[in-house]
Amino acid sequence: MMKKFIANKRGEASVKTAIIIITSVVVGALLLGGLYLVFASDNGVLNTMNNEVAGMMDYTQELRYERYYDEASGTYTIRYSYDGRHWNEPEMPDYGDTATVYGVMSNNSESDPIEIALIQKGSTYYVLASTDGGITWSEKCNFTAQGITHFYYGTSDPLPSESGTFSGERFVIRRWSGGATYFTMTSSGLTWSTGGWSDLIRPT
Repeated sequence: MMKKFIANKRGEASVKTAIIIITSVVVGALLLGGLYLVFASDNGVLNTMNNEVAGMMDYTQELRYERYYDEASGTYTIRYSYDGRHWNEPEMPDYGDTATVYGVMSNNSESDPIEIALIQKGSTYYVLASTDGGITWSEKCNFTAQGITHFYYGTSDPLPSESGTFSGERFVIRRWSGGATYFTMTSSGLTWSTGGWSDLIRPT
C-alpha cells in the first residue's frame, strides 16, 4: 500500500504549474518595475519629455551667466544659459587649465549691460569684459598682484579712505602688490588702466 502511494505522481503536474505561475508573477513584476523606472519615474522618459516640452513652451530667452566650480579641473569657470537647465561654455581667451575665475560682476544696466570677469593665473590677473550677457568675453588689461582686497561694482564708500574717491558708480578692483602697496583701479567697464590710486599716495 505504501509503495503504491509513493509511486503516485498525480500531484506532480500541479507542482510544476505552481512553479511556472510563481516564476511568471516574479518575472512580470520585475518587468513592470523596470518599465516603470524607464518611463514613469521622476527621471523616466515620459517625465523628461514633459519637462522638455514645458521648457520649450515657457521659453523666455532670459540669458543668464554664472561662475561655477569645475570639478574636473579644480578651477572656477563661467557658463551661460537661456533656461537655467542647459548650460554652454562662453567664448573667451584661453589662459590654460590652471587659470581660474576669481570673480564676476555686472553693472546691472538694462540698456547697456556690462559684465566683468577677473581671471587669475598665479600672481597674474586678467580683466575681461562682456557686453552680450556673458556669451563672449574679451581681455581689457592684465596686472600682477599678491592679492585682491576689493572687487565690486558701486560707489567708493566700501574703499578705505586713503584709496581715493569717485562720483557715481563704477567697477572697482583694489589689489595688493606687497608690503603696504595697494592700487585701486576703477572703470566704467570697457576701458581699463593698470594704474590707479596708490594707498601710499593720497589723491589730491
